Amino acid sequence: MPRIHHGQRLALVLACILLVALLALQVWSDGPVTRLDLQVTQWLAAHRTARLTGFMLLVSAAHQTRWLLAATLLVALWLAWRRDWAQLARLGVVPAGMLLNAGLKTVFQRPRPHLQDPLVNLLTLSFPSGHAAASTVFYGALCALAFARWRRRAIRVVAVSLAAAMVLLVTFSRVYLGAHYLSDVTAGVAVGVICLALFLAPWREATPR
Repeated sequence: MPRIHHGQRLALVLACILLVALLALQVWSDGPVTRLDLQVTQWLAAHRTARLTGFMLLVSAAHQTRWLLAATLLVALWLAWRRDWAQLARLGVVPAGMLLNAGLKTVFQRPRPHLQDPLVNLLTLSFPSGHAAASTVFYGALCALAFARWRRRAIRVVAVSLAAAMVLLVTFSRVYLGAHYLSDVTAGVAVGVICLALFLAPWREATPR
């Protein structure tokens, strides 16, 4: 991940905490954000196409918790084989972020969107989005590994760009499919960023100068 100072990291964490808190307050109070959520969900439902729907289902399925944990395990085994313990420790942010997000779901207790023609039927809770948080910590951790391995600016720019693009794709798929509201995925990304900023800080020295 890009090197940031302690003050910047603290500001980022506080900003994300505030964002999650404000969104949660809107959810609890049925504020204007919830009406925007419904409008976005209904608009996407009215503009679905068969080809895009198939692609979004594939993206969403590929980023389920079990698959991201399996991918994380494979990376961890590779790092263990290389005896790269410092980088292996970075991967702990993935299960940590998932667990934190799951705990927040039980606190906020927001139901899933209800659509007349749902593409997915889920009985679990909606806020914050687990897919959004998990993809953020997963791709964020991979990005951190890329920064630790390569010094070239071009490679690092590509790593950040790809990580951000994948997170955006996953979060869009969840809103498009009607599995989450826009505020759900926004909060999930914020939770993931909090975990990355806090968890990866102890290993920042492993990044080449």
